Amino acid sequence: MVLVEAIRQAFRTLRTEKLRSFLTMFGVLWGTASVVFLVSWGLGVQAMMEAGYSRAGKNLMQAWPGVIGEQFTPATDRRELWFTTADVTAVREQVRIIDAVAGEARMWSTVVFREKTFSTDVRGVEPAQTELRGVRMAAGRGISRADLDHRRRVAVLGTEARRRLLGARGGIGSWIRIKGQPFQVIGIHARVGTQLWRDQGEELDAQVWIPLTAFFAFGPRFGSDADIVNTILLRLRDRRDYDDAKREARAIIGRRLRVSATDEEAVRIASSLDQLRKLPLEQTSTVLLLLGTTTLLIGGIGILTMMLDSVQERRQEIGVRLAVGARRRDILGQFFLETFVMTALGGLAGIALGVAGCRVLASFETADLIPLPILRAEIVFIALGVMTGVGIASGIIPAWRAAKVDPSVTLRAE
Repeated sequence: MVLVEAIRQAFRTLRTEKLRSFLTMFGVLWGTASVVFLVSWGLGVQAMMEAGYSRAGKNLMQAWPGVIGEQFTPATDRRELWFTTADVTAVREQVRIIDAVAGEARMWSTVVFREKTFSTDVRGVEPAQTELRGVRMAAGRGISRADLDHRRRVAVLGTEARRRLLGARGGIGSWIRIKGQPFQVIGIHARVGTQLWRDQGEELDAQVWIPLTAFFAFGPRFGSDADIVNTILLRLRDRRDYDDAKREARAIIGRRLRVSATDEEAVRIASSLDQLRKLPLEQTSTVLLLLGTTTLLIGGIGILTMMLDSVQERRQEIGVRLAVGARRRDILGQFFLETFVMTALGGLAGIALGVAGCRVLASFETADLIPLPILRAEIVFIALGVMTGVGIASGIIPAWRAAKVDPSVTLRAE
């Protein structure tokens, strides 16, 4: 019954000063909604950055050749290095903490379809490329082992390459020309989207992939008859092994090239994980939670001020209740519950507003660079916890002030 009476009194207090009550409740409502929305939006930012940096390949490392480092040889003898398919095979056979390995060669070339020309990034790839890059097929198929073994002149196009080159008149089965050689289109990639990390070329959507062996058929590269690749792709099983994987891969390749395993200029290794490590994503979520909590605390101060005024206005009522036998703990509980009920009303409405806002925004189709809130159950529990804390903190002082009222003083004043 005490709780029922507290709720009734809370509503009576709200009706007495409608404008002041509305503004006070709105502070709690907006603060709670801010906690829900800002934390959800922080998760959305984190997911967007993860997705943007992972579109070139999730947990993907790339190794490419450089020159022998200055500290390992005189400047006049800093020879340039390159990788071959034999190096790719050696890494694939010897590496322990890498999930998958593939070689990749690339060039910038003009691709022709009928009267259309399109200059883009043409890459010679292995079958594992599709899995390593994490791309899906929108139509047709990807490069197969049989395509490599038979040096088939086939090509897989990204969505942007398909749009700009084939237009509405071409698709699977169309013939294109690369460096004067005919290639049949066997597949179209699904759209990948904006990449926040690129690997020295066009985005995946604008690339044209052909079998690595067909790429080598264009002729020798860098003045060598060896099958030279530009990059070795390596996928981590667990991103926590990134530093160990770099050391392992550099040691294997270093032995092949007869360079030091610690020469970072000779064997260059990079990953989108380098960029993700530099981004303060977890700190951003914490800051957003603090901002939302601060907003809610301001609303709690409004509730506190309102209830202190209520205690002052109801001193005579409190004095009469104490005079006729009410215990001070009854007064304490009454005002504490009133404050908490008012906070809960505004807080629950704020949670409903925050959840609704997150769901509406999450349903929008927006560009890749606009983060959308990600609502999780734990976020609602966080908001409830913060709201409960604010309600308790806001209720203690008014309740204590009410319980300290001296009934003899108030009755003499009456």
